[in-house]
Amino acid sequence: MNNLNCFIVDDEQGAIETLSVLLHRYCPFLTLAGTAGSVAEALVFLKDTVVDILFLDIKMKQETGFDLLRQLPERSAHVIFVTAHDQYGIQAIKFSATDYLLKPLNPEELIAAVHKVGQKKINHTEQVAMLLQSYQQQQNNTQKRIALADQQEIRYVLIENIVCCNSDNSYTSFYLCGETEPILVSKSIAEYEALLSPYGFIRIHQSWLISRDHIETFKKADGGYLIMDNKLSVPVSRQRKHLLREI
Repeated sequence: MNNLNCFIVDDEQGAIETLSVLLHRYCPFLTLAGTAGSVAEALVFLKDTVVDILFLDIKMKQETGFDLLRQLPERSAHVIFVTAHDQYGIQAIKFSATDYLLKPLNPEELIAAVHKVGQKKINHTEQVAMLLQSYQQQQNNTQKRIALADQQEIRYVLIENIVCCNSDNSYTSFYLCGETEPILVSKSIAEYEALLSPYGFIRIHQSWLISRDHIETFKKADGGYLIMDNKLSVPVSRQRKHLLREI
């Protein structure tokens, strides 16, 4: 990976020092361009300096990392959140396919997050806009899109267009309305079950998560399976058939 520069924003000096040490030890190709303990301090620096990676805390006294993102003049940095809490923030980050690290920091997770920066084609302006939108919509419970990151790019898709998801170990395939090829994402189906359950998605089988709005037919043969409106057949496990009755 080419040399990159980064910037840390956190209101706890101890957290800044810890992350600085870890970056020096495990990511020597990163140059720490500076640090800030508040949104105002960060804006002064970032107004005139372009960085590749922004390590950003979510909850900082009376402000948040989202307050900084709303005011940045240039949204070219890849955002990696470093946080200990904030339920809505974490949910927004997951919906937006933005990297995040939980405190206390794990060196392996830090290395993996940094290496992701150079592996995907990312429109940073679109990514940050999606992140801010997700944060607001999570607070209002009106989330409409989810970001799906495959090996080449990040796609922002309407939740209502997701027909179903199928897991293969730690990978999940998303089947969308009107598309023949699924989007393959390197995250477990369990994580997407937690994100999408409030939007009418049901784990009908260990390997399948389906949208109740896209069910077309239930077939009783062969132990029972669903035909989705994209004509995909989805098995229903014996232990989860009661979910169909609840629908």
